[in-house]
Amino acid sequence: MGGEVVVAPVGNPKGYKEVAYVVGGVEVRERLSALAVKKAVGAERLLLLAGFSLCDVYGSCGDIRSGAEAVERGVRGELGLPGDVDVAVLPNALGAKFRFADRKIEGFFASAYREILRRLDAWAPSSIVVDTSHGINYMPLMAVEAARLAAAVLAALRKEAVEITVVNAEPLVGDAERLHVMELHRERITPSSAVQIVARPFLVNENKGYFQDYAGKCGVDKPFKWGRALFNGVYLYLAARRGEAAECRDYLEGEFEVQVRGHGGVYIYEKYPRPQHAYLHALTDVVSRIFPKEVGELSAGELEDLARTYAPNEAVEAIVRNELDKLRRILAGPVCRGERAKLAYIIDGVKAKCAADRRNLYAHGGLEKNVTYVRCQGGDLYFSYGDCLDEVERHL
Repeated sequence: MGGEVVVAPVGNPKGYKEVAYVVGGVEVRERLSALAVKKAVGAERLLLLAGFSLCDVYGSCGDIRSGAEAVERGVRGELGLPGDVDVAVLPNALGAKFRFADRKIEGFFASAYREILRRLDAWAPSSIVVDTSHGINYMPLMAVEAARLAAAVLAALRKEAVEITVVNAEPLVGDAERLHVMELHRERITPSSAVQIVARPFLVNENKGYFQDYAGKCGVDKPFKWGRALFNGVYLYLAARRGEAAECRDYLEGEFEVQVRGHGGVYIYEKYPRPQHAYLHALTDVVSRIFPKEVGELSAGELEDLARTYAPNEAVEAIVRNELDKLRRILAGPVCRGERAKLAYIIDGVKAKCAADRRNLYAHGGLEKNVTYVRCQGGDLYFSYGDCLDEVERHL
């Protein structure tokens, strides 16, 4: 992956004063701390998260597109931004003049997640710095959470760790001319810890009510099955259902659209994404892109690689890899021939129906003998669920 990028919310830059920012011993004079951080750490790119409410400052609100263009032009001109700085304009609340239809501010988080992920996908950084020095009070908090979720998706997809660091400049008090930028938090998100982040909301059925009104064409039940399968190492199921996860992800792309209505000088966001859309998108994006195409069969080597990379803890990895080692020993030599057969028949000589229970499914790393088929080819084992796929899904 590439180098470092900086992500930062921005408030009203017209009120920003140039000072000397001290970043790790390097002193840089700027009006915006994030620009100083970018220069001091040698970051390749900077993404600023600006609120749509700045359209009032720069004289053109109207619809979301024209207002966003006015904000981007205004922020760029005000701060003299170079070409390697992106400005994303997001729906935000400000007083009674800019507000969401339900008086919440959830749209800022979800929009920030999607805009950050778009850039991370394109830039592929190895580390991210989130500067929380500027922006309306809720914006820095939501920017950190959105960046963390997007970084988790990136780590999972790239199969490499992403480091995320949160910094904040000392508050400007009086006529201060020199401000230190302080590190608040540092975290290394690996592909396995990324699975913990994106799957966590979908591990307990009690959360279904939270997603009920926003799952749309995805349905509420299936994302919870995908999340549990990902967290528990049931990769065969995910490979077979990859297409459904991709369809859900594609549907969610349309849910990130923002629509604003202006009336009497008040601007109300009538359509905007919710946090539920962001969490659903993160999960389905990971599932659909870990498996580049829908397949009904995975080799033992592929399953082992998946567990090594994505198992969210040592227990899940050990279960999957130990099960594969055991099956390699049992199925060695003449026991396993080229034709496909159910594990229960090969191991026990039993023509078992598609019947399992949740405990055994998880305890055997998804390779429960009554629902799993195997065939041997070229010295490797190839596993599938075949006509037992629905039975597996029933237990997730």
